[in-house]
Amino acid sequence: MRFAIKLLASRTYPFLDSDALVERQARDTLFRMPDGSFLLHLSNDEATHEDRLVRIGSRAALIWVNANPEEFGIEWQ
Repeated sequence: MRFAIKLLASRTYPFLDSDALVERQARDTLFRMPDGSFLLHLSNDEATHEDRLVRIGSRAALIWVNANPEEFGIEWQ
């Protein structure tokens, strides 16, 4: 039996590091799991190595895919 996740979308966007007051890059990646659920991987740049995995539903995945650039990164809050 084979279980594979599928990459659906990925985006990179700048954010302001509030501690260092410098611009850094973040990457969000959306995957579809074999059971039909969605997994969102949130990662900021190499300087801090902070990653998060968030399991989201289909409605949240659709909202994430259709987000405007000014809404990127809202999942970090």
